Amino acid sequence: MVGLTYPAAAQNLGPPPSGLEILDLAGQPIVVGAYATYSADFVATSTESDVTFAIRQDPAFVYFTSASVVDTGGGPNLFQNGNFNAAGATPSPGAGVPDWNYWIEAGNLFPQYLGFQTTDPLGGGAFYDGSTQAYDGIDQSFPTTVGDTYDVSFAVWNTGANVDDYQDLSNNGDTTDTGGNGIDIVVYAGNAIAPTSAPDGASTLGLLGAVAASLAALRRKLS
Repeated sequence: MVGLTYPAAAQNLGPPPSGLEILDLAGQPIVVGAYATYSADFVATSTESDVTFAIRQDPAFVYFTSASVVDTGGGPNLFQNGNFNAAGATPSPGAGVPDWNYWIEAGNLFPQYLGFQTTDPLGGGAFYDGSTQAYDGIDQSFPTTVGDTYDVSFAVWNTGANVDDYQDLSNNGDTTDTGGNGIDIVVYAGNAIAPTSAPDGASTLGLLGAVAASLAALRRKLS
């Protein structure tokens, strides 16, 4: 198994492209201290589709929850565990959550916390993102009917921001610490993004190193 790796100086990385990009929040105003809901549609081209959410929040954190994908012609939410409350979720780096895959882009300074978060402002479950200078994200596959239109929606809560609008990269010159101003969410439909670092099955030794790096980054973010 592959361990997480964190270089001394991270890159200012954009999201790796995958499938059809159906939404990029870049240019939209950032809501801080409240949940904001977003949605986008796609047309299925196969009997199984995948939706990927690529997320970055350099200076602070974001809670991601209430993920839903439904056939606009009617039907249930096709995402399993869309509110991240399913039993077995563990809020620790690399632990993952039931029914979701996740990936960490190489160069990411901060590992992800997935699963039930007692600090979620709604008091429920959330994907808790703490990435710095890179994207990470989650994806899930589900059965679809070719030609049908599907609506993807989700809610996010930003705990802070040092810019007014979402933007895909940091443009303030700070690409090695938590002072960057890149904050964005990109949604893809079609193909999953292959992990560029360790997903749920990361090795224990790799995670120990990642935890040490994350604690240092967390102290900088909170200071």
